[in-house]
Amino acid sequence: MAQITPETALYYTFYTTSAAPLVVAPGSPPSESALGPDTALQELKKLGCTLATKEWVDNHWSLILWKLSGMVCLDPERERDGEKRWCWGEVIRQLRYRYEKELNGGQRPAFRLITTHDSPSGCPMVVCVSNIIWSEGGTAEDGSPILPHPELEVTDGWYKLRAEVDSPLARAVHKGFIRVGCKLAVTGAKFSGGKSEPCEILEAYGSHRLMFSGNSSHLAPWHAKLGFQPHPPIATLNSLTPDGGLVQLLDLTVIKAYPIAFIEFFVDENGRKRRAGPRKEDEEAQVQDQWQVPFGQQRRRDREESKLRKDVLDKLEVYETWADRLERKGATMPGHIEDLFDLLNEGKSFSDMLRTSKLDDAYWLGRFLRERIEKERETLVDDIERDLKDICPPRDVRSFRVLFMKDACTSRKPANLIVEITVWDVLNLQFDEGKKPGHFKEGERFLITNLLPLQQSAWMHRAQVDGHIYLATRRDSRWTKKG
Repeated sequence: MAQITPETALYYTFYTTSAAPLVVAPGSPPSESALGPDTALQELKKLGCTLATKEWVDNHWSLILWKLSGMVCLDPERERDGEKRWCWGEVIRQLRYRYEKELNGGQRPAFRLITTHDSPSGCPMVVCVSNIIWSEGGTAEDGSPILPHPELEVTDGWYKLRAEVDSPLARAVHKGFIRVGCKLAVTGAKFSGGKSEPCEILEAYGSHRLMFSGNSSHLAPWHAKLGFQPHPPIATLNSLTPDGGLVQLLDLTVIKAYPIAFIEFFVDENGRKRRAGPRKEDEEAQVQDQWQVPFGQQRRRDREESKLRKDVLDKLEVYETWADRLERKGATMPGHIEDLFDLLNEGKSFSDMLRTSKLDDAYWLGRFLRERIEKERETLVDDIERDLKDICPPRDVRSFRVLFMKDACTSRKPANLIVEITVWDVLNLQFDEGKKPGHFKEGERFLITNLLPLQQSAWMHRAQVDGHIYLATRRDSRWTKKG
């Protein structure tokens, strides 16, 4: 039993010496002596499961036998009574259940939703490792050995896909922490393949792969339900590695908050992007005043805004005058009306246009102008703001502050590590009404998403008491205050 895997399960069959005709009741086998996946397909067809195919049955046969063999090895005593699970009837029962739920009922499992692009691969899910495929090792040009790199085969309980792993997960496989049969809770997985179009799950195994990262993958308990999960797993600082990629979710408590600071980005005379700072709040306020007052930036911006607004309103007034006179001279709109408008806009004399245009053309050109006026009035503010950014570009300044935080709760190991989080654009965060943006105080607890490792070479060992690690927020990081 322990030797059965999803790969070898197709070669396992049940045997019977019964010559009785096929009976639908569970546990009653057909008359064949070798009962394998081909026989299972025949029986499903006889039971009215017309949508079942050989590929579908082969896939589920292998996963069902692998699951049942594991359950038998876990509790062999149960196989002695009348509720034994290692039998033909139980396999057929589970095949029929899967058929009714998926093919007949339309409830597609996680991997099938991912390959058809009906659900994002980054959703939280629990998968089971069904196989580990090792690449060939070798020797590098400098003579150093190249260790074999693992690739996982994982299942959601219904289908299988291959998964590429990063260095931290590969190390966990080498050390035996990740092995066949263990479950992984993953978030933020990527789905890649030779084609970007959706594909059926049974066709995706050879051409598409999931990609897991260490900081967003965690061992799940043996009893965890496979498939999509309602919430991502919460990582602890002890579980993170500097090369493990994005951290999906942390539950942290503030132990120290440094003052807000500012960094300014600008392009020098050689076209290279530079930065100035960091500056304290009072220093940034002083620089902002110096930028506005001596160079009259605010006054210049106000003047330019007034000029742009006047230009647009003058143009619209001309359009309205044209529209009034054209409509007096004037059926569906002819297709060349927009060409006539372009001629006017490029400087053609309006008097000549009015004198030479046909009655219908004049009427419909007037209608076109009124529609154009309405559209330009709707976008007036946005258009002016866009032009102002080119004429009077604003300063490119980002606020940030550094927080010292620790795990709010841990399951087994003590919270030894302290994380230094660089919170970018901190003035965009406000958690309590009446308090300043970017306010944090000691003891506050937050759920934080999407953090990136920083200063990888400076990370301290997880066993070191009060050791420090370094993370930073991204633009899509989210903070949720608890308590």
